[in-house]
Amino acid sequence: MQIDFKLHMQLHGAKQPEIDPGLFRILAAVQKQGTLKNSAISAGLSYRHAWGLIKKWEQEFRAPLLILERGRGRGAKLTELGEKLMWAEQYLHEQLQSKLDLLRAELNDSLAIFIRPGDRPKTRIFASHGMAITYLFELLQDDNRFDIDFQIHGSLDSLRNLNSGHCQIAGFHLPLQLVGEIIAPQYRHWITPNRHLLLKVAVRQQGLLVKKGNPKGITTLPDLTKRSVRFINRQRNSGTRTILDQLLLKEGVNAKNINGYANEEFTHVAVAAIIASGAADAGFGIAAAAEQFNLDFIPYLQEAYVLALDMGLNPMLQAAIRKQLQSAKFRDHINTLAGYNASEAGQEISFQELLGEA
Repeated sequence: MQIDFKLHMQLHGAKQPEIDPGLFRILAAVQKQGTLKNSAISAGLSYRHAWGLIKKWEQEFRAPLLILERGRGRGAKLTELGEKLMWAEQYLHEQLQSKLDLLRAELNDSLAIFIRPGDRPKTRIFASHGMAITYLFELLQDDNRFDIDFQIHGSLDSLRNLNSGHCQIAGFHLPLQLVGEIIAPQYRHWITPNRHLLLKVAVRQQGLLVKKGNPKGITTLPDLTKRSVRFINRQRNSGTRTILDQLLLKEGVNAKNINGYANEEFTHVAVAAIIASGAADAGFGIAAAAEQFNLDFIPYLQEAYVLALDMGLNPMLQAAIRKQLQSAKFRDHINTLAGYNASEAGQEISFQELLGEA
């Protein structure tokens, strides 16, 4: 038994103030699918239910959320209000969900002796944000043999916590083309061959995220220094921030000349949401986040997402993680994400292969 709580949005003054989560699923699906019929199917709703939700909340907001095109096929697109509402919900979730997860874990830990006597030992996973690791955690949650606490941290922060014993598994990512003598030592300091096992999760693309149509003409990192360009960054000690800083150094771009370099978000999706909302023009992140928010993506490099496991980890959990990573269910799902490749998921990788010789 565990205590849990979830986010929801309310519209004050409405007959039923809590906004139905199905509305946000429909809006996001229309943004991607372009038709209400296909969007209803992908959101798990009937066409009639989806249409009813749209009309109900249009009446509450007193403004249209959707524009249906005339003629055969009945294409659909979001109004400006529909787009802002969808982005607001996704941004709210990205900003607060990880904090709620941390509070939930702390609350349940403090109450465990009273509400879960004799329960299974808890395993903590601290991991850099990524769609593959999030999906892996969802699969592991279905296995009732294990009690897993999953928290989002930057790559280096996750490895520091693994090294200090505050977690048993750390998820981090490392650029395949940029390891060199600058990035690798930062990672070698926190993981060692005699204490940790490294497993591949996926390879993914990192690059520039820009508005659809790229109205500011951004194609390279030096373009970020244009006066008209507003940038949104990832937080310090995240793997993506570390990669970006090294790329800027390599290309001779002074970060002080980038408008918004000091503005930080904690996930790829939050960066994409900020750009999609119009509050920024560009960010640095993964292709899958760009696709999710209908942004353009300029690829820069590939990076490996890796799990570092403490050698003392429960052998059954080690085996379960390998099994899930190597399963067709995991690989097929991750391979559908833009810029992701999970063909080698679950394979062990040596320290020398990943980080080179010390």
